[in-house]
Amino acid sequence: MGGRGAARRWGVVTAGAVLAAVALTGCGGGGGAPGAKAAEGSKGGGDAKKPARRAYDPPVRFEGNAVDLTGAGQPSTSSGEALRPAVTLVDGVAYVDDEGGIDAIDTRTGDSRWYVATKHEAERGGFGTERVAPLVSDDGRTVYAAWDRRVPGEGTTPDRFVIEVLAVDTATGRKTWSAEIPSDPSSTGLAATAIGADGNLAPQVVGVDAGTAVVTDADTTYALDPATGAVRWKKGGYRALNLAEGVVAGGEETGYAKGRLLGVDAETGKRRWTVADARQPAHAAPRLLSANLGDRTVVVDAVTGATRVSFDSRDWRCLDDARSLVACSRNGYRASDRGIVVFDATTFRHTWVLPDHSGRSVPRVTGFWHGALYGEVGERPVVLDGLTGKDRETEPNAAPIEIDRYGGVEGTRFVPAAG
Repeated sequence: MGGRGAARRWGVVTAGAVLAAVALTGCGGGGGAPGAKAAEGSKGGGDAKKPARRAYDPPVRFEGNAVDLTGAGQPSTSSGEALRPAVTLVDGVAYVDDEGGIDAIDTRTGDSRWYVATKHEAERGGFGTERVAPLVSDDGRTVYAAWDRRVPGEGTTPDRFVIEVLAVDTATGRKTWSAEIPSDPSSTGLAATAIGADGNLAPQVVGVDAGTAVVTDADTTYALDPATGAVRWKKGGYRALNLAEGVVAGGEETGYAKGRLLGVDAETGKRRWTVADARQPAHAAPRLLSANLGDRTVVVDAVTGATRVSFDSRDWRCLDDARSLVACSRNGYRASDRGIVVFDATTFRHTWVLPDHSGRSVPRVTGFWHGALYGEVGERPVVLDGLTGKDRETEPNAAPIEIDRYGGVEGTRFVPAAG
């Protein structure tokens, strides 16, 4: 299971002209609630008497009272893709990975349904730390997140650094398991190299299946046994991006400014496949990842390593719609540098491209959900039909990055759907 958070993450692919498709320990409730947040396991903002909430699948217009997603914003020292707010939106709830834990915010009321704090406190002062949006399981029952933590020493015992991992039941706010991973010195980011295209060094739960939880931190990947929290294997200089069918796939450093894509067995960490000379790896879909390969971009099957789609230029980025489509796009200062290609996630046949010689502008893609592609032309939001590429809504009032049937996340606010 890759997880819903993973399913809507950007993947990399760079660009030029459009085209050329081929091819834990223990269970139990812990954690408290700071300030006025609802306590772990408790529900806030009861709305049993309110009328049924209007739902749209997918939403194409947004308006109404926005909800501030406190804690989702990244520190001012972030740059590039690390600026993406640490929030995952699923079925009316915004799961926020804030500095101190996971906050489940009801997007209808703005109230916290529950809050689960980490065992160890976040560092105080400064600009804060970069975080990654939580991972929500495919069945929506569990949310996962991870944090770097410093555990103060005592007496002659020095400080130690750990990666704290939480798995929380989305319905009750109870921990289902937790783990502390002794982290490598590079986990602070001071000696680490950003292997992924997003440039983020923050800890992240990449995927969880019946026997393995995959966690990355800076330039190291760890495979845990969820039943015990024990580290089964770890691999330095490697950033996992996908977990699918028992295979962990990601990017590995092989030397200065050199790298490759690598798939390994989730149980043992042994190599299953490689794609040599590939750099800037990124998640593209639950079973796909992408990378720059020479002067082009390739989209690769995360289970087999087979090339599924190829672009004739570098730095394309991919995003799936949590159903059956994948959109890869390229941004640039010049109109000739921009492009969008949408293809079927099963057959890999492209369904439409922009530019298409019609003179239409190419939007900057922000989100993709259930057949609706969200973006901006200049500063004007627009929604395109994911199957045809035609304009679906020219005045949506928002260009969200996270979407569900009740609305979308733009910046660090949830904007309700209106149509």
